[in-house]
Amino acid sequence: MPRKKPPITINRGRDTIRRLTAQRTETRDARQYAEQWYQTLRTWDVHFPDVLPKISYAAFRDQGAYDPLTMGEGGLPQKTYLRTPAGEISETEIGQLITDMTTSTIPETMQLGRMLDRLRRHEHARMESLLRGTSWSQNRENALRYAVAVLTLAVRLGDVHAERPLRSVQAERPASPVVNLV
Repeated sequence: MPRKKPPITINRGRDTIRRLTAQRTETRDARQYAEQWYQTLRTWDVHFPDVLPKISYAAFRDQGAYDPLTMGEGGLPQKTYLRTPAGEISETEIGQLITDMTTSTIPETMQLGRMLDRLRRHEHARMESLLRGTSWSQNRENALRYAVAVLTLAVRLGDVHAERPLRSVQAERPASPVVNLV
């Protein structure tokens, strides 16, 4: 005997609406998170961490003794950081990971690395924003590619909050062969 669909009831309708709304919200949040990472890498705004003032220990030392580390000379160069959605991350670490992706033997990873390298170097082939309101920009395919690139980098940097948006963006991206973006 064939199974019958349960009749549409108020509760079943509400559940359907909640499910569809949750999917739309998750997709919108994924787009916005990708946009935050994209803007971070597009502007590449480097800053130095705040350094606490050096304290003089002169009152606690023997006469004539000095500590060269408190003199403020010859210290290690300060690291530079980028403010990302995942917090402050070393500019060197991000740059090295982009370089590693660019020199990868996996074609798709190499392609994503090249896109990120162009983005970091402020070259001509970049978009001002991935979004138009809460939707992708007019160039949807390019926006999806850049979103996958920046979220892949975020995941490789250890951002656990980027894993779910990356899956969402990858599901939204049409399956296509690797295209040469050079």
